[in-house]
Amino acid sequence: MEKKINMHKAFTLPLALTPKETLLIGAGSVAKQKHIVLKESQWEVKIVAKEIKDSYFNPFAVEISEVSDSYLKDFEIIIDASGDEALGAYLWKKRKHFGYLLNVVDNPKFCDFYFGAIARYEDLSVLVSTNGASPILAQSIRDKIVRILPKTLVPLVEKLKKMRQNEKLDSTKKELIKKQCKESLGKVFIIGCGPNSLQSLTLKALETFELLDVALLDNLIGKEIWNLLENLGIPCISVGKQKGRQSFPQEEINALMLKLAKEGKNVGRLKGGDPVIFGRVFEEGSFLKSHDIEVELISGLSSSLNGALMSGITPTLRGVSAGVLIVSAHLRENTFHTEWLHFLKNSPYTLIVMMAYSFAKRIVQNAKELEIPLSLPAAFISKVDSKEQKIIIGTLGQLEQMAQMCDKPAILIIGKAINECLCMPFIGQRIII
Repeated sequence: MEKKINMHKAFTLPLALTPKETLLIGAGSVAKQKHIVLKESQWEVKIVAKEIKDSYFNPFAVEISEVSDSYLKDFEIIIDASGDEALGAYLWKKRKHFGYLLNVVDNPKFCDFYFGAIARYEDLSVLVSTNGASPILAQSIRDKIVRILPKTLVPLVEKLKKMRQNEKLDSTKKELIKKQCKESLGKVFIIGCGPNSLQSLTLKALETFELLDVALLDNLIGKEIWNLLENLGIPCISVGKQKGRQSFPQEEINALMLKLAKEGKNVGRLKGGDPVIFGRVFEEGSFLKSHDIEVELISGLSSSLNGALMSGITPTLRGVSAGVLIVSAHLRENTFHTEWLHFLKNSPYTLIVMMAYSFAKRIVQNAKELEIPLSLPAAFISKVDSKEQKIIIGTLGQLEQMAQMCDKPAILIIGKAINECLCMPFIGQRIII
């Protein structure tokens, strides 16, 4: 069936122009924007204006003059950024006689062409245009494209350019180039998603979700965030680790991220809290970089500090606690260690201990051996940032009993600041033993 074309609708044809003889009219803020774009494209531009209104133009040769017919005969492109409606109408009327293409800024009816929002990667340029309908929308889409496309495309474009100039490309080589191009489009976003709730997501994390083709999620990602991703149509893969079994060893997670990125996908690696706090961001980020995969890191609210705040505990308190130390109760492969306990001896600091829940008994035993006062105030905060958040406050010597009264995941806080903060507001249930 023959398709009918709507003859009443005019469509633009996006083209990449080689440099043209160009006249820019105006020397104000609007003209400045156009001049920057032209300069980035390395076009030679003559500037004429009634006066210089923006200091940006001071270093440039601006001819101070009225525009007349004598200015129009030598140019292929004329851009009117003067804001003078009468001048725009005059230039539109004269354009066919002198044979130039015209753009009157912010006046689509006097335009032969439109400026788009450009994402430029040297020889690679991506132009977004709304035919003058909404430059702001075009810029927003351009900015989104900039975040999606890896910067590693620049050397690839240069390599392919040389190949095209120097080699005859047969079908086999073309297929290899297509594969390489697809592989070069992949990117991984390592995203901190906060302790639990949707409200604790940063705006940057939320905006990044819209760029994803697939998401790999840890066990600590809240159900609300899972639901949001699924509602956005993003395939979700659980790659969480659990005590006693490695449902997804780190090597498998790395291999899966690499595979998906090599398929040209935008991969979201979602982690609870902040990935820089015991989140294995180094292992994953450095692995991906070693395979030339671009990585963008997005911080999140750490459950360590969020849990302290939501339980009303101020870990830095004048005259009581001079600082806060965030430590882990175990090392690789769930191995308990005791080095961090030394910081509790006559310490001016508050300790926040991650992954301590399962080691409560051993922490007490080792504290005794190191002669650390078991009367030190301590608090377990479980299910941080959820409706089920529970705060159990006692002492270092009571950790085993305290652990039995709450659930996991939980953070442990130890220090004198705890008892000083009992007057503070808190979220959830609080039990003092």
